[in-house]
This record gives sequence, structure tokens and C-alpha cells, in this order.
Amino acid sequence: MRIRSERPSHLAIAFSFMIAGVIALSNSGHAQDAYPSKSIRLVVTTAAGGALDFVARTVAERLSESMGQAVVIENLPAGNGSVAAGQFAKATPDGHTIMMVVDSTVTINPHLYRNLQYDAFLDFAPVSVITRVPLVLMGSPNVQANNLRELIAFAKANPGKLNYASTGIGTQLHIGMELFKLMTKTDIVHVPYKGNTAAIADLLGGRVELALFGLSSAKPQVESGRLKAFGITAQQPSPLLPNVPTIEEAGLPNYTVYSWFGMFAPAKTPQSIIDRLAAEVQKASKDPRFAGTLTKQGMQIIASSPKDMLSTMREDSERWRDVIKATGVSINQ
Repeated sequence: MRIRSERPSHLAIAFSFMIAGVIALSNSGHAQDAYPSKSIRLVVTTAAGGALDFVARTVAERLSESMGQAVVIENLPAGNGSVAAGQFAKATPDGHTIMMVVDSTVTINPHLYRNLQYDAFLDFAPVSVITRVPLVLMGSPNVQANNLRELIAFAKANPGKLNYASTGIGTQLHIGMELFKLMTKTDIVHVPYKGNTAAIADLLGGRVELALFGLSSAKPQVESGRLKAFGITAQQPSPLLPNVPTIEEAGLPNYTVYSWFGMFAPAKTPQSIIDRLAAEVQKASKDPRFAGTLTKQGMQIIASSPKDMLSTMREDSERWRDVIKATGVSINQ
């Protein structure tokens, strides 16, 4: 009498593995499709009401519509974004906590601050540079110069007599002016403020003579004639201020400064989630309503890929490292 073996055949075993693989792939697909499965927390490294906050809220509204979950803004301003970034570095990497920063948080802070609680290249996963903003070099009414060449000549002839305002040490408005001083071989004194409002008030009142500001802040002051505009720090003039030349056209070759606003996820976030977020940003950038909201504020839509964002970070980090080293800028000044 022959006894039938209960062991499965090789064919049965192979078939069972194939079925298990199909189920696993199916479950994986469903898990990916489920993102986001709850509301998304969007950390913003500046106070409410500023340019970054404006971009973040515009992006949050769009993501909420397209991804079917609420996007909740959390403003954490302190230390030029370093406090928020330090906390964000410890966030769960599941795509439900993301961050919007001004570029200086990841390209300037690491060269100025000791003991930062984050490494921008190890703790964050780039998603997209969403917008960038050229700056305007503005002067108070009592500055004894009517164009950039006259301004540079006056500054050279009067070292230490002119002051410039910024919104804080380590900001683009600060390091951008340090680059200007380096390139023009001038001595202009830095006066840091805690925000745009006080800095512009003192610029209007003549208590400081110069400042770099974003286009949206500069436009009403320049158009009203209350402040002078010596040039735009972009490669091309802006349609918002068509009568203001670029700094290069005005007499200082190769001087360009942009401030950009970007989105990050925590390191180790699944690539599928990073790609989904980047794709949503790129899709939004092609929507005239979304793009128009930002370009009206003088912002240029970039909507870069994660790879291009990483390249931008590296290039800018090296550039500002060299400026900081050459000028001796420190957080103690």
C-alpha cells in the first residue's frame, strides 16, 4: 500500500510564494495610496505675517485641497529658524510633519552658530525650492547718492559713516550686504533689527541709510518716492519695479543675491512620500491661481525637484561659507 506524502510539491511552494508576493505588493500599494492618512503639520521657521509664512499658507491651502487632508501651520520663530529646525530634525519621518524654511536656516546658520541641533544635509530630506525672491538695495532720502556708482564712491570716501539695517544676524539681508561690502571694498556698519517694520521705519527716518529688502517690502516705498532704489539683486529687472536696474546693470558686476523658500521632510522619509510632495508642488506651480498669488508678491516660482534642491543647498552653503570666512561675520557682533 502506497502512502501519499503530505509535503507540498515544488510547484505548490513556488505558487504560494508568488501569491504572497502579489499580496505584499498590493498591500504596499495601498499603504502608499493612503498617504496622507491624517492631517499634516507644516512647521514654519518664521513668525506669522512674513514672506515665508505667506508662501507656507499658500502651499498649505493647495496641499489640503489636492491631498484631502488638513495642513496645519505651526510658526516657530527663533534663532533664524534654528530652534524650529532643531525640533523638526526629531520628527517622525512619515510625511505627516514637513517644514518650510528660508534658505539661510540651512545655508548660513551652519557657518555661524555653534552647537546647532541639526545638520541640514543629514537630518532633512529636500522636497522642493518653491519660490525665490530677489532683493532691492534701498537707501534713505538723505543718502548723498542718486545711483549705485555714486553710493559706492561715497561709501569708499567715508568709511564707517553709512549704516545698513537687516532683520537679524545671519539672515540673507545681512550676509547679502556683507557680500556687497566685500565686493565693493567698503566699510558700512551693520545694525540688526528684529523685523521689517522697525528697520523700514528707521530707514525712512534716516537713522540708518541702507538696507536690502524683498521686492514686496520695497515696492510701496520705492513707488511712493519715500526711499531710493539703487538696484535689484537679480539677473534680470523685475516687472514689479521696471524702472529699477539690476545691481549689475547699475555698476557692480556679478552681484546677485536671492532668498529662497523651501520645503523639507525629515531624513529617512520614504522616497515615495517625498516624490508625492514634490509632484504636488510642481503641479501647483502650473496652476495660474496658485502661481499668480505668489508672483504678485515679487516671488519667482521655482518648484524644483528634490535633487535640484539639494544642489542649490550645496552651492549656496559653500558660497555663504566663503563670505562669512572672508568678512569675519559672527553672531556676537
